[in-house]
Amino acid sequence: MGDARTNIAAVESNILQSFLVNNPEVEFFRFQWVDYSGVVMVRILTKSFVLSLDEKGQKLSTPSPILTACLIDASLLIEDIQSGIDQMWPDWSSIRVNSYHPNTASVMCFVEEGEQEEGKAFRRCPRSRLREITQVAKTKHDIDLLVGMELEFFIIEEANGVAQPVKTVPHVYSAASLRNKYIPILEKIVQAFQKAGIEVRQFHSEGDSGCYEISTEPLPPLQSADALYFCHETIRAVCAQHGLRATMFPKPFEKNSIVGSHYHLSISQKEKEDRFLAGLLASWRALAAFYQPNYDSNARVRPGERITWGLENKTTSIRKIRSGHWELRGPDATANAYLALMAIITAGLTAIDNGKELKMKNVTKIMVPGPLDDKEAEELGVVDRQPKSLKEAIESLSADQVLKEAIGPEVVEKYISLKTKEEAKMAQMVQSERRTLGITLF
Repeated sequence: MGDARTNIAAVESNILQSFLVNNPEVEFFRFQWVDYSGVVMVRILTKSFVLSLDEKGQKLSTPSPILTACLIDASLLIEDIQSGIDQMWPDWSSIRVNSYHPNTASVMCFVEEGEQEEGKAFRRCPRSRLREITQVAKTKHDIDLLVGMELEFFIIEEANGVAQPVKTVPHVYSAASLRNKYIPILEKIVQAFQKAGIEVRQFHSEGDSGCYEISTEPLPPLQSADALYFCHETIRAVCAQHGLRATMFPKPFEKNSIVGSHYHLSISQKEKEDRFLAGLLASWRALAAFYQPNYDSNARVRPGERITWGLENKTTSIRKIRSGHWELRGPDATANAYLALMAIITAGLTAIDNGKELKMKNVTKIMVPGPLDDKEAEELGVVDRQPKSLKEAIESLSADQVLKEAIGPEVVEKYISLKTKEEAKMAQMVQSERRTLGITLF
């Protein structure tokens, strides 16, 4: 990225100026990035300050290391704090007006770490790394990638100081579950998405009181992750305007449904799909450290279930929908989507590079309530199981030498270090404390 900084800055400045001409009402800019704990971080800049930075060719400065020194509970890793500064590079191509608050716009940022050696200042930046791996997919393999998102969430209210789902008919898809005062809120949310250029396919109830899903059209991976965070914040903000809350935390309530964040991933080169899928399956256990990174992520899955794939089988880890198109059912909304997608795509491309063969057969058995037995698993070539905890996921990532080498030590070592400390910190909290924190952040 560093070699093209001047050209990037010129293009970005033109985008900003054009945006301001078309949106003169915008007064504030939310500079956003997602740290290694999966938390969306924001600084709000005035228009005058943004224009001043742009005119001088300067970036927003922050303490270093802004990506990796804060745990999910906001506690600082003092031992990791360094002197110096990081810089936020706004990607103006990601800018969107917040229609629920139209004098404000959001823009996602690349993070340049000031204390890294020459040429490595962006090596730990999740957005930079996701952009890089999609460029590799295109230039090295002629593969275009698309990602569609399923946004599941609860609308919740406070009752006697306790968060609980709003009361609706607990029935998936039924018309009865949509006859309530919350549907206009959902419609306003969807309208806000579409005003921002994020196309929606459908929305519906998701089977439990106050639980809904909105599905978006596929976009290239970087743009899809950007859209995901815009959508999450829009859902929360619109609900807040109605005196309610929203959460995408995977298991926010003890007795209610689970909340996922499934990725629909497709590749253009269908003849390479088996090797790509083989790479995902080989590292799926290790990849869980990225796509299920919360202490309580496993509360929404069957811990220790076998890692499988199957054609239109929603009880497998990876559901194949059609040639070159899969639904990845593991991810939840506590993941840093940039890191998760980067790691997943890296695993698939590495398998293509290595000529890895797909040995696991299509699993047709519906594994609810009965999983595969040992004999069935052996016949199908099913080898691994999902980790039973975040600790196991971290250990699996640490042990997956192929994936670690492909991603690189800059990301993996720091990520494992942070998540190990986070897991230990969360283990000291009772479940209700973790859920309260999770509902607040996610």
